[in-house]
Amino acid sequence: METNNSLGKIESISIIIMVMINKLILNIPYYIVNFTGNGSIINIIYIGTIDFVFLLVILKLFKKFENSDIIDISEYLGGKPLKIVITIISVLLFLLVSFITLLDFSNVLHKIYFSQFQIVYILFFFIIGVAIANFIGLKSISRVTTFIIPFAIISILVTFIAVFKDLNITSVTPIFGESYKNTFVLGLSNSFAMYIMVYYYFLKPLLKNQNDFKKITIISYIISLILLLLTIISMLTIFTSNSTSTPINSLFLLARQIELGTFLQRVDALFILLWILSIFCYLSFVVFIINRIIKKVSNISNEKMLTFSTCSILFGLTLIPFNIAQLNFIEDTIYRYVILIFMLGIGIGILILSNIKSLGKKGS
Repeated sequence: METNNSLGKIESISIIIMVMINKLILNIPYYIVNFTGNGSIINIIYIGTIDFVFLLVILKLFKKFENSDIIDISEYLGGKPLKIVITIISVLLFLLVSFITLLDFSNVLHKIYFSQFQIVYILFFFIIGVAIANFIGLKSISRVTTFIIPFAIISILVTFIAVFKDLNITSVTPIFGESYKNTFVLGLSNSFAMYIMVYYYFLKPLLKNQNDFKKITIISYIISLILLLLTIISMLTIFTSNSTSTPINSLFLLARQIELGTFLQRVDALFILLWILSIFCYLSFVVFIINRIIKKVSNISNEKMLTFSTCSILFGLTLIPFNIAQLNFIEDTIYRYVILIFMLGIGIGILILSNIKSLGKKGS
C-alpha cells in the first residue's frame, strides 16, 4: 500500500461525512421532501435502517478481501474483462456526480453572488483548485477536509437550531405522508440519498489500518444519516411556505433565513465560504478516486499524471449547454437510479459472487 495515500481513522470519517455534506449543500434534501412530503422524516428513518442492513452485508462480504476495492474484487471474479467493465462504470458514475456537483453549485454562486461574471470563470476557478489539490496529493486533501468538517457540521446544526423554533405540527403531519405506498414503497428510491455507501466500495485500500474499515464505515454512516435527518426536518419547516417546482439549494436557502443578532445578519455569506471549501475538498477527492481507478487498468505508475485529463473532461462536461429542465431530470431521475443500481445492485452482486467463488475454491 502507498503510505502517502494512506488515511487514518479520523481522516477517513471526515472524507465520508464531507461527501454527505456536499449532497446536503445541493438538492438532495429538496428532492426527498418534494417526493415524500410530510412523510420524509419517517422515510429517512426507514431507508436509513434498510441501507444500514445493506451496509452490514457489504462489510461482511468485504472481510475476505484485504486491501481490495470493488475494482480489485471484480478482477478476482471475472478477470481483466470484468475489471475493465466495472472501471468504466465507476469512472462514468463519479464523473456524473462530480459534474452535477460542480455545475449546480457554480450556478448558485453565479446567480446570487457573482452574476457579473460569466459562469465559465467560476467553473474554471474550481477546476484549477481541484487540479492543484490532486497534484499536491491525497494527504493534503484529507488534512484540509479534516480541518473544515467540524465547522461544516456546526453550520448544519446552526441552521437546524435557527429554524427549529418555526417548526409546527402541520409541517410534519400527516407523519406518514400522503400514503403508505408513497412513503414506504415508492420512497425506497430515496435510498440514493445515502450515496456515501458508493465510496465504501473504494475506501479499504486507502486506509492505514484495514481493521478500522468496519468502524469507519459505521461511524461515518450514522453521523451522515443524522445530518441528513436534521436537514430534512429543517426543510419541512420552510417547504410549505416556499414550495416551488424549481429545486431549492437546501442548506443555502435555510442559511439565508438565519440572523444572529445585529453583528451577524448575513450568516449565509459566512457559510457559503465554508461550503466553497467543502466543495473543493469533495471534488478533489472524487478526481483522486477517478485517477486511482483508471490507474488500476493502465500502465501509469502515478495517478497524479491523470489529473489534467480528468479535470479537462470534467470541465468539458460542465460546458455542455443543458437547460434547467434537463439538469433537473439528470439530478432527480438519472442520478437517483444510477446510484441505486451501482450501490445496491452491481457492488453487492460482485461481492456476493466473489465470496461464492472464494468458498468454491476452498471446497475444491
